[in-house]
Amino acid sequence: MPDAPLHIHENVPLGTKLVTLTATDRDAEDSVRYEFVGTHKEFFINEDSGEVTVAYPLDYEDVGIPKSWVLRVRVYDSQWAHSTTGTFTVILQDVNDNPPRCSQDIYVIELAENTPVGTHLVSLACIDMDGAFPNSNITYHLIMDPFSNETFSLTNNELKVGPKHLNSDNAIFVGMHFKYTLFVKVSDEGSPVLSTMITVIIRVIRINELEPVGTTSAFTFSILENSPVDTLVGKLTFTDADWPFNNLKYTIIGGHLGMPPRFYMEPDTGMIKLLESLDRETESQYKIVVRITDMDNDAAPDPLRQRSATAQVMVNVLNVNDEPPMCHPPHLETRIYSTVKGPFIQLNCSDTDSPQGQLSYLIVGGNTNNQFTLWRLGVDPPSLATGQHFQYDGFQGIQDPVTFQLLVQVTDELGGNTARQLSATSTIIVHVVPWITSRPASSTKAASTTMTTSVERKILYYWSPDSWFPAVLTLTGALLLMCLYALSWCLFKDVPACSRLFPHCDQQRSHSNLAAKEPGLGPRHGNSLGKDPKPSTKLSLLPGNHQ
Repeated sequence: MPDAPLHIHENVPLGTKLVTLTATDRDAEDSVRYEFVGTHKEFFINEDSGEVTVAYPLDYEDVGIPKSWVLRVRVYDSQWAHSTTGTFTVILQDVNDNPPRCSQDIYVIELAENTPVGTHLVSLACIDMDGAFPNSNITYHLIMDPFSNETFSLTNNELKVGPKHLNSDNAIFVGMHFKYTLFVKVSDEGSPVLSTMITVIIRVIRINELEPVGTTSAFTFSILENSPVDTLVGKLTFTDADWPFNNLKYTIIGGHLGMPPRFYMEPDTGMIKLLESLDRETESQYKIVVRITDMDNDAAPDPLRQRSATAQVMVNVLNVNDEPPMCHPPHLETRIYSTVKGPFIQLNCSDTDSPQGQLSYLIVGGNTNNQFTLWRLGVDPPSLATGQHFQYDGFQGIQDPVTFQLLVQVTDELGGNTARQLSATSTIIVHVVPWITSRPASSTKAASTTMTTSVERKILYYWSPDSWFPAVLTLTGALLLMCLYALSWCLFKDVPACSRLFPHCDQQRSHSNLAAKEPGLGPRHGNSLGKDPKPSTKLSLLPGNHQ
């Protein structure tokens, strides 16, 4: 019989030999037989050879299987007359043949993006069916991809958020469909080490956490006043770190945009464009208030959780020289005496898009012998002035009025780009009237004289017909007189008093007298009413031709 206990592993196959017992009988040629004292289903002993083998599956974790046995073996001789007994111990040893088992192999957890750090997620429940230490002792190990690193932590079997916050606003995480996939390896400490894997899927619900942020909250843009409709005024630049990134809507909510509104905004791009034409002379500056709202930043759209920011926009309208100068009135007419020297009439010119100081004046026509000049004090419009006395210098004593028609050119943007300058002209008609002064015949004492200058301005309006009009008028008058004469002749040709005016009427009367003096007509005159007188053959039709 073995003196030391026999140690066997629980996973030994059936039929495995434990030990071979050896016994002798002193009787010559006598054999021995072996048997267990008692019943032991786990083992079998060969009665002839004394070999003890495993006869039943051994499982250390089976509560119905003893962890050790004390086997008593009786040895008989062949005649079953004599016997002896012996004992040996068999100890069953645990083998790490069971991996850890968990209550769930997969966990699916949903978390809001703003879940605080340290939030408990799940407690893993795992055991090892091996019955002895260290095979039954289990450990947990969290396996994460680089993106999930430091976002979750595992202490013993407790899974928590942290030390970093959850973040669904990341392009990599978007490609992961807003979910973390973690693996927890549960292992025992046996030899060999057995383990099992737990899968933890964490779905993150997107939350609108961040407000739109701009490079500045006040924008200033400039635009030329002659810019066409749809011209880009400027673009607001805002960003939103919530996914989907920069999904913003721009809306004009107030300010001074003109009437009708001069600007509109593209809601998706943040571009401000021109809607109506501008006029700097009417309005030189506009103020616009814009609201920037993020869109679709929550997993489930929630208008109440939308975040927004506001921006102040200043639009300055830049001047373009698109208005020429204008003079009021554009035509002037005045009358001065020939003795006047100096300014006598002031121009009234202005430009809606240029100050007075940027207007220049020049006489470009009609200034014979440079008799006239422009006098200007400060930035006010100049005055037209004579450079000398017409009475003595200009015309050496003029006797008749002289008329000058001057053309004054007014140009804006003095000293600016000549290609953009605009100009206008003003016509000034000046009638110079001679001043006649009589001198005494002789004088021995010089008399002091005081000369005063008077300026008379008279604006004349007259009508000047074309050259053909007098001819037509004369011809029409002649035809009218002829018609009147013909009408009078028809009316008064039989009146005796008209003989001087109408000679033909006098000839008719002469014919009547000749008929009365004809012989043979007198006695029958009394019966002239009863008979027709016979015509005289001696009647002459020509007056003065009597025989």
